[in-house]
Amino acid sequence: MATTTPTPPRLMNTIAPDPEHHGRLQDLLDELVRDTAASYGVVFGTHGLHLLRSGDLGQVGAESVTAIMTNVLLLSRGAGKLTTRGEAETVVVRYASGALALAPLGDSFGLGLLTGDAEKLALIAYAIARFTTRAAHLLPPDALSSAGGLMPAPGGAR
Repeated sequence: MATTTPTPPRLMNTIAPDPEHHGRLQDLLDELVRDTAASYGVVFGTHGLHLLRSGDLGQVGAESVTAIMTNVLLLSRGAGKLTTRGEAETVVVRYASGALALAPLGDSFGLGLLTGDAEKLALIAYAIARFTTRAAHLLPPDALSSAGGLMPAPGGAR
């Protein structure tokens, strides 16, 4: 008898924003990058694929940084649950010259910004909060929370 470890539901997310909202989401991301003077910004699904990008970042770059951002965001969520500290709100990684700021957009999406000025983190945190409230209705409802019994039970064998 073979047993399998179920894939965590967040990694099974393959939903994307409605095409009718894509333009508005792109405008909001462009505005966020411009207002924060970030080098670039990415909206990504927790399945690891980037959905939108803005700033100084091409397609290949967006795919590369999205893989990293997804893992950092999921790691922070897992640590919060393991330590019963709650859901991650914002994750900031400071560098010698700049910072990466990540924020969840519901259970199925995330936002990442790379800035060259770590001194502006208060402004960036405010701008991220504003973006999330303005973008929330443009993203599809969390498909995972509405899947009910369709997902395999954690720890169950097949």
